[in-house]
Parts: sequence; C-alpha cells; structure tokens
Amino acid sequence: MWKANIGKLMHALNAFKGSKPLFETDEMLMVKGVCRDEEFDKYGSIKEYLTKKLENEGFEVVNDVEDIDKFVNRINEILKENPLYPDTFGFERMKESFEMIGCECDYIIAKKRNIMVGVCMYFDKNRKNPKFIEVVGVLLPS
Repeated sequence: MWKANIGKLMHALNAFKGSKPLFETDEMLMVKGVCRDEEFDKYGSIKEYLTKKLENEGFEVVNDVEDIDKFVNRINEILKENPLYPDTFGFERMKESFEMIGCECDYIIAKKRNIMVGVCMYFDKNRKNPKFIEVVGVLLPS
C-alpha cells in the first residue's frame, strides 16, 4: 500500500507513463522514468522543482543529517539482504558522476509518515531533454 505514494509522486512529476521499477522488495522500491512536466521551466532549479512537487504530495523535505543517515542505512540494509542488486546508493557520488559527464543533476530527500524517498533528476545541460527521474522509496521500521 505504501508504494502507491511512489506512484502518485511519479504522476506528480509527469513521469509515470513508461516508468520502470529497477528494484523492488516489500520494503523498498526504485523507479526510473522520464519527466514530461512542462511546468519544470517555471522553476529556478531542479531542487526547487522537486521540493515543490514533493511538498504538494505531502512529503516533508529532510535536511537533518541523522535522518538522511537513517535513510541511507535503511537502503543499505535492504540491499545487503537482496544480493541481486549489490550496489550501495550514494546521492552525492551519483550527482557528481552525472555532472562530470555534462548533465545537470540534483536530488532531494523527503519523508511522509514512515516512508522516505530520495528523488533525483538529471538531464543533458545542452539539450535539456529528456529529464530522467529516479526515485528510491523505503518503508521505515515502526
């Protein structure tokens, strides 16, 4: 049931159509899609756009380092239990690697009740499209 929140978020980003789950367990969902939201250009940055969209969906942006660590640790716990996807997730490393290849990239981490998400958008700086969206959602233990 919690995964419906991820689907609604992908809809809000106009990225649901054609989106694909990259990894899924009962406690984690990673989805990739292409943002087709024409409102994007009304915002000054990727971070501003993602913040507004997340807040509209009832998520609260997380800036507290301890909360972010809980999120990243939870992702790593789940990935260790599922060796089919052995990679650990590093938001800053991912952002830096996209920027090194000429992409505009940013991400946001947010929380809604017992769900935390990391949402990343990236696109070629020159062409501006397509705008790729990746969402990692985890269910936090109660």
